[in-house]
Amino acid sequence: MSLMQWADDRYGTSVDLCDNQHKELFDRVNALNDAVINRDRSDIGNRLDNLVDFVLKHFETEERLMEERGYSGLDHHRQEHDLLVRTCTEIQDKFHAGEMDVEEATMTYIKNWLDHHIPVIDKLYGPTLSN
Repeated sequence: MSLMQWADDRYGTSVDLCDNQHKELFDRVNALNDAVINRDRSDIGNRLDNLVDFVLKHFETEERLMEERGYSGLDHHRQEHDLLVRTCTEIQDKFHAGEMDVEEATMTYIKNWLDHHIPVIDKLYGPTLSN
């Protein structure tokens, strides 16, 4: 079941590299959601690790591009990224320590964060990074 579906008009930033990574991010969120629905703890752990690793890679890519192109909103953008990274790594650590499960509420948080961040925050860098 797809939790997130890509739509160019909603999520497209006009920066191909970032848009392609966002699509991959959606695929990984959906894969984790499938594992959560199936209640497969081993699969959840693997897909959670996979998602967190990709989030870190993607944020590094975005921030590097912003820095290279002199994007004025970099500091605020980095703060937004740091919030999700802290939350995801905390979930990851607690999951692997057996202190929590990844459930529907966790997936809703991730979806809502991305549903706000990409169309509202990421779209702002489009004009600067696409040139």
